[in-house]
Amino acid sequence: MQKEFILSVGEGDFFFGFHDLVAWNFTGDKLLALQAPDITVPPDPRVACGIGYFDAAQQFHRLGSTYAYNYPQGARQQWIGTTDTLIVNDRVGEKWGARIYDANAGKCVSTLSLPAHVITEEGIAFGIDYARLFRVGGYGYTGLPDKQAHIHAPVDSGITIHNVYTGEQSLLLSIAAVANYRMNPSLGQHHYITHLLLNPSQDRLAFLHRYKLKDGGETTRLMTIGVDGGELRCLATGFLSHFDWKDDGHIAIWGRTGSGIEKLRGSLLYKMMPAGLIANGKKVLKKLLYTGERGAKAVAPFNWLLLEDTDNAVPAMLAKDIITEDGHPMFCPADRDWMICDTYPDQQGVRTLFLFQYSTQQKTTLGTYRMIDTKPDLRLADRLLAGVDEGVLKAFSLEQMAFTRSGLHCDLHPRWKRDGSLVAFDSIHEGNRQIYGYDVSSIIHANKNMLV
Repeated sequence: MQKEFILSVGEGDFFFGFHDLVAWNFTGDKLLALQAPDITVPPDPRVACGIGYFDAAQQFHRLGSTYAYNYPQGARQQWIGTTDTLIVNDRVGEKWGARIYDANAGKCVSTLSLPAHVITEEGIAFGIDYARLFRVGGYGYTGLPDKQAHIHAPVDSGITIHNVYTGEQSLLLSIAAVANYRMNPSLGQHHYITHLLLNPSQDRLAFLHRYKLKDGGETTRLMTIGVDGGELRCLATGFLSHFDWKDDGHIAIWGRTGSGIEKLRGSLLYKMMPAGLIANGKKVLKKLLYTGERGAKAVAPFNWLLLEDTDNAVPAMLAKDIITEDGHPMFCPADRDWMICDTYPDQQGVRTLFLFQYSTQQKTTLGTYRMIDTKPDLRLADRLLAGVDEGVLKAFSLEQMAFTRSGLHCDLHPRWKRDGSLVAFDSIHEGNRQIYGYDVSSIIHANKNMLV
């Protein structure tokens, strides 16, 4: 049976991050990577993370370093179009910005005042507020304060857009505008935007709008907007997690909409009830909804949903009864009939890597990878988590927060090579954090002409 092979040959810990970016350059001979300083603790604002690439001979070329990184999503390092230049987020003065490196020259060639979460082939970058993300418990960067912490839906924070060549920049969409779209913004607190993702044609941008609720929970809305700032849409509201564009008009996402609790949260009664009463009543409501045969039927199930890019989309099922748990999906850039995905660890700490073919509804398991038992170093945890909102810290133990923000928490986050021949993924199953590859070309070729 075919096995994975290591891509990050060298001393130390290497990683890439999320499942929504292509790590290889256009010609496929350079693989982006970050070199982690200490995976047992959350990122330290005083300690930089190395940035570079592995060449075709698997030699690591370090280009520089960055202070703007987290372990789940890296530093949003990505190649720009067909060039060998890359953009990576970094601390620029007292702001989160970005730098551009020329891999062939081996040096930084430009410094930018705004960060980039995703970037088009033409060099138009879209960024978000990473200081706010860190404060609310999302995938932000540590070391700079959220200047809008006292405002639940700020008008001058949101999705930024900038041309990395000309320097032209503006605010594409404010958090306030999102919070006022098809909802009462006072329903939630601490609104924020996360998980930007361009569609295949790069003319629309998907993102998650999240906000805290007075019962202590959090709600997510899947939204899209044109890259020109037009046609804002809300596709769905509920418990919504990881997603990718299936094609230009549809998004696949794990989640649940229309549950009993979600309907209650949207009711007039909920809006009128005091926060204390809601918090106490939430436990009772969960028991009524989630226990017993009658209650179980009233709970909307979790599934992989396929949503059309339109307001209030009617969910279809992506892989009903085939993929039955959350993971990190990425559709193949060369053939979007194929999706690579993973699972969260099971009770034995094992994550599974698998392929899914949409046209045949077939799932192919590639490998299983166990997380290691090492615990995070808690001696610096309090300081390294300083700035995270008090409510978030109360909801999780210090050990849990330190673990999920350290490099010991290592989801596979699989991502395609542009031509669809290989996938790369992060794993820690051999004792340290490394980037692995898996050749899927034979599987795809064998199943290419299969019909449903």
